[in-house]
Amino acid sequence: MGRRRQRGLTAMTRGWRRLRAAGLLIAVTAVGCATVPQEPIEPHASATQSCVALFERLDREVTVAAVADAGSQRIDDFPWLRIDRPLASFRDEVGTDDRFAAWLRQLAILDAEARAHELTNLPQDAYTRLEGHWEPAARSHGMSPDIDEALPACRELLNRDLQADDSARERLREAAIAADAYATWMRVVGVYPVARLFARPQVTALHERLEELIEAGPDTDDLRQYAVPRDRFADAARDPRRVARDIQRDALEIPVPTAEERGILFDAHAPVWRIETRSEADHPGALLLDADARTFVDTNQPVEYRHISWTRIDELVVPQLNYTVWFPERPSQGWFDPYAGHLDAVTWRVTLGPDGRVLAQDSIHACGCYYTLLPGPGWRAIADVPRREEPVFAPLAAVEAEAGERVRITLEGGRHYLLGVDTVAEEIEGTRGLAPLPNDHLRSLPLPGGGHASVYDDTGLIPSTSRPERFFLWPLGVRDAGAMRQPGHHAIAFIGRRHFDDPRLLERLLERDTPE
Repeated sequence: MGRRRQRGLTAMTRGWRRLRAAGLLIAVTAVGCATVPQEPIEPHASATQSCVALFERLDREVTVAAVADAGSQRIDDFPWLRIDRPLASFRDEVGTDDRFAAWLRQLAILDAEARAHELTNLPQDAYTRLEGHWEPAARSHGMSPDIDEALPACRELLNRDLQADDSARERLREAAIAADAYATWMRVVGVYPVARLFARPQVTALHERLEELIEAGPDTDDLRQYAVPRDRFADAARDPRRVARDIQRDALEIPVPTAEERGILFDAHAPVWRIETRSEADHPGALLLDADARTFVDTNQPVEYRHISWTRIDELVVPQLNYTVWFPERPSQGWFDPYAGHLDAVTWRVTLGPDGRVLAQDSIHACGCYYTLLPGPGWRAIADVPRREEPVFAPLAAVEAEAGERVRITLEGGRHYLLGVDTVAEEIEGTRGLAPLPNDHLRSLPLPGGGHASVYDDTGLIPSTSRPERFFLWPLGVRDAGAMRQPGHHAIAFIGRRHFDDPRLLERLLERDTPE
């Protein structure tokens, strides 16, 4: 009856996650489809119909169990595919068969990745029920009754049918829209045009304070350094710039690096993290789940989380390397600090140009806050920002390490603000080791009592990380401002609309630095 895995969770473990789904389930109950159908999938329907039904039935099980993965967005009427902002940018550029096929392949990969985590996080009884519903149809169509094998086979069948149907292709292009991370209704109710007038001087003042901190530098002698050790036995002949230039690309020109190429690039650009250390809150560590599925940082396991992305500059599609470290908290700076709370994290991103050199570096905290841009050689931040948009904070230039060097990032203690970027010798005595882990690891972590869960809820937030700031920043449209977020959910401006994963972000924020 398929692969058996321990997925059962106690009622306590899932309690807080089910609360998030309660409102949705009440609404769904009203139209008569809140509960998962108990009858098997119709065995006499066509294979295409049965496969669609399997994906829809799985979606219902996932919703009822409150284990939906928000790393990418579902597409209406195409339950075997998902979309994100980068791929949505191609929806009007896939008119040829080869470009459409490449786009479809990418949408399918997003769904396959998300469903792998959802299946791992699904309770055992739900998984068993789903297998029972699918088995009669599987036998009827000569397909595997194992859900893990049936899903990719069904996805391949549905995509083959889709590619051959011009009207279906057009429907997909129309439906493949990625919703942004802003709540328009909050801006309407909060009278956003007025709220942004009050927000602008606050943003400007914050940028000025951050610049002052950068100019002053660290103010403590307790500066601890962390880094992922480089592989001394790696092939020194593999020039990372050449590797970046030689990455294979699909018909959309999206870079598709091999595992070896990803490793070489991540290794070449991995930073040294220099952190002012004032308390336990300044020790990086691994994100884990306790028995109540609440996220915490184990500082006995220092970790750097990594993922690769890409962005578009004019007609180019270029790779981005993302590095994230997590901290136990952002401690309060006084008797009332609306920005303090459980967990904190900083992401450092390196964008590589077509020549393999650093085109830009930028950084955010895991709330999407404190976006900082470091333009590379030949580029600068745009000088004239429309009044309807937030000023671009670009206090530093990008730094690229040469052979025998590493880029070093300095973070403030407590608030973990970026204090500076420089280069240092590759080998630094006293540097503590970080273990590299894929960021997707956080989408399904083991629970102490058995089973798995994501650190993120079905809206892409870590629920235990809400901040008091959300009560006065909500008119600007950022839901639960200050809470830690899953990649793909980072709104990075309170004035206007900007997303960290917008594939045209750097194209809009950078301009050529031409001599006057």
